[in-house]
Amino acid sequence: MRIGKFGYLNNFLPYYFIEERGDVEIIETTPREMASKLLNGEIDYAPVPAFFYLSKKDLLRHYNFCVASEGKVLSVVVVSRDKELDSNSIAVTKDTMTSVNLLKIVLKEKGMENDLVPMETAKASEMLKKCRHALVIGDEAIKARMIYRVVMDLGEEWHELTSLPMVFGISASLREKDSSKADSKILESLKKAYSRFDEVVDAAELTFKMPREFLVEYFRTLRFEFGEKERRGLNEFEKFCRDYGLLQEEH
Repeated sequence: MRIGKFGYLNNFLPYYFIEERGDVEIIETTPREMASKLLNGEIDYAPVPAFFYLSKKDLLRHYNFCVASEGKVLSVVVVSRDKELDSNSIAVTKDTMTSVNLLKIVLKEKGMENDLVPMETAKASEMLKKCRHALVIGDEAIKARMIYRVVMDLGEEWHELTSLPMVFGISASLREKDSSKADSKILESLKKAYSRFDEVVDAAELTFKMPREFLVEYFRTLRFEFGEKERRGLNEFEKFCRDYGLLQEEH
C-alpha cells in the first residue's frame, strides 16, 4: 500500500505512529506533486489539494482524513515587507493549488485586485525580492511568519467570510480503488497521536527545531477528520470557485 504524505509539519501528527510501525510505504511530496502522482497511479491513497479534488471529482473518491482549520490555519499566510496588505502584487508559491484559489476568492470578496505573480521558489525571502507581499504555505509559511509580518491568514479569512472550516487537503484515491483500509490506518494513527500528544510534540520539536509552544498551538489548531462542518466548508469553497470561474462545470 503506497500512501502519500504532505512533506510538511501539518502531516507529522497524524502520520507519526503509522510511520513508526513501518508496514506501509510512505511517499512524501508537495501537494501539487501529490495530485499528479495519485492520477498517475504512483500512489494508492493520499491527501490531495481540495481544489484538485473538486476539479477531478469524476475520477476520484474521497475519504475521512483531511487537513483543515476552523479559523486561523497558521501555515497558509500572506506575509509582507509592509504593515498591511495594499494593492501591490503578491508573489505566489508554485506548490499551491487550493491556497492560491482561496486567495483569489478572498481578494475578490474584499474588492481587491492585486496581481498574483507565480514563482518557482517556495521561500518567502526569495519571493519578497520580487513583490511586496507573498503567499507561502506549509513549513515555509511557519518560518516566514517568524520573520515577516503576517497580513493575511487564509484560514482565518475564510472563516470570517463563511463561518465554516476551510478544507485545504482531503484524502482520496482513484475512483476504481478502495483505499478505506489506508484511511482507517491514518485515523487510528491520529487517535493514538492525540492520546500520546506530548510524545509526538517532543518528536516534532527534535525534528523541526521549532518552539514547543508553537507546535502545541499548531497541532491543536488543525482538524484532520472530514465531518459535517468540513463537508459544508468544502461545498462552499466549490460554490465560490464556480461562481468566480475558477472551476469549470466540466472537467
